[in-house]
Amino acid sequence: MAVFLIIAAALLLISYIIGSYFVNYAILRKERPSESFNPEGGSSGNTMYEENRKRLEEEAEIFRDNSKCMISYIESEDGLKLKGWYYPNNGSRKCVILVHGYMGDHGNMMTLAAKYHSWGYSVLLPDNRAHGESEGKYIGMGWLDRKDISRWMDWLSTVIDEPEIILHGVSMGAATVMMAAGDNHPALKAVVEDCGYTSVWDIFADELKVLFHLPAFPLMDFCSGVMKLKAGYSAKEASSIKQLSKTDIPMLFIHGTEDRFVAFRMLDINYNAKSRGYREKLEIPGARHAESEYTDPEKYYGTVKAFLEKVL
Repeated sequence: MAVFLIIAAALLLISYIIGSYFVNYAILRKERPSESFNPEGGSSGNTMYEENRKRLEEEAEIFRDNSKCMISYIESEDGLKLKGWYYPNNGSRKCVILVHGYMGDHGNMMTLAAKYHSWGYSVLLPDNRAHGESEGKYIGMGWLDRKDISRWMDWLSTVIDEPEIILHGVSMGAATVMMAAGDNHPALKAVVEDCGYTSVWDIFADELKVLFHLPAFPLMDFCSGVMKLKAGYSAKEASSIKQLSKTDIPMLFIHGTEDRFVAFRMLDINYNAKSRGYREKLEIPGARHAESEYTDPEKYYGTVKAFLEKVL
């Protein structure tokens, strides 16, 4: 019996050490430049993409330099100080919260901010927990962030009378807004998700295979347990598809066909998981991860604008 207990304890310790390594690699806060994290390395060499991106970033810079901005703070459910940048729009009740991706910050969403503001929306750009100028040790991967976004929606209700709120997220931000949709905040009227993953379990399992050439079993079980201990959530519970099944809020699903980071196959899984309420999907041919906006901006913005006009 003593030998069995020693072996069991040793296996648990080894599992914890292995799980901790991968959890710290994946979700421990890391300081990076504010430039967008692009796991696929960008579409350098694609002249049209580069021209689109340069033009849109110049428009965003003009918007930022010439628009009134209010710096705002909220406290998360677990006591973190989170920072946001709010751009009012002539008292408009229409508001959009733009949610950035993994390793990014609010600045990555400025091109979308400029576009939404030109459409008459007030714009809120928060830094997610453990990103940018917001506090936090562990990245929420959308699951913890969904509660933070709910608090940002509450905050908007203090500065605007009966706001009509849209959520628009990219990559991890897209997972965040899908997960937030399942909580059905009363002020939330529509959601746009761009290249979001089906669950934290699925995206981490994919990356274990791609980056480390390792199988999901048993590593994901180790990692999920350690995540629960360290960050307060498990990879399995952090599911976009489970949350999508709980909402009838109108949603637009977007994904680039050449996305190799958040696999293109996840588009249809997410889309089909939303079995209630209005939904649309948009495929952007040739777009890699988080590049749909720059690959075909006319189609991207045109579809988003038409969707919102239809459902609001």
